[in-house]
Amino acid sequence: MKENFLRIPNSPEGKVSLAAAGNYPKIIDALENEGIKTLSFRNKILSEEVSRHSDMLLCHTGGEYIFCEPKLNTDILTKEGFTVNFSEELGEEYPFDVKLNTAVTEDHFICNKKSIDKALFDFFIVSGKKPIFTNQGYTKCSVCFVTENAVITEDNSIYEALKDTSFDVLLISKGDIYLSDKHCGFLGGSTGKLDKNTLAVTGELKYHRDRDIILRFCEKHEVEIKELIKGRITDIGGILPLKEMR
Repeated sequence: MKENFLRIPNSPEGKVSLAAAGNYPKIIDALENEGIKTLSFRNKILSEEVSRHSDMLLCHTGGEYIFCEPKLNTDILTKEGFTVNFSEELGEEYPFDVKLNTAVTEDHFICNKKSIDKALFDFFIVSGKKPIFTNQGYTKCSVCFVTENAVITEDNSIYEALKDTSFDVLLISKGDIYLSDKHCGFLGGSTGKLDKNTLAVTGELKYHRDRDIILRFCEKHEVEIKELIKGRITDIGGILPLKEMR
């Protein structure tokens, strides 16, 4: 085996070796214990509660290609071999903070057409991916990939956009994910794949009212849950797998 870029964003085929995740020390330590090197970024323009969130600052489009907020220090990504493309600058307020917040699969990208960065949108169209439009701008935050075509979301507009497609989509209750003292978070921002059959969660599922429903959905798709730390589930901006061993 050797280290490769993920061919399909968010959906590793082997064991993840490199991921982007917010600089939350307990999570970083837990990922290191899983053999995963972690890259963390920050943008001071965004509000403090999301300034470290990788799903706000990056969008891996597959292979070596990645889009980033232009004020990020991307030297470490270049050293890792990525071809870095830059979006427009982000703004503090919605919808200017979600230009890169897009959920990507091999064949599709799920986004809010009104808020996605134009260069990123054009890149996907040229590469042959088909858009699925939703009213939710925090799209990647709101999509937890169990497999490439099986997702969990709290958002009704994402559920409605996906329910009659090839995706298997589970709609769960809102409110049980911690983001800050002001706002609740999303399961997509609290999870990420460690390998094809393992989904990491940044806390214990017992703190979510839909624990049993989530577990059954994951079992249906032959995916196990790995609880990285004890305590409530926290939205850290997702764990974005970037490289894998295969």
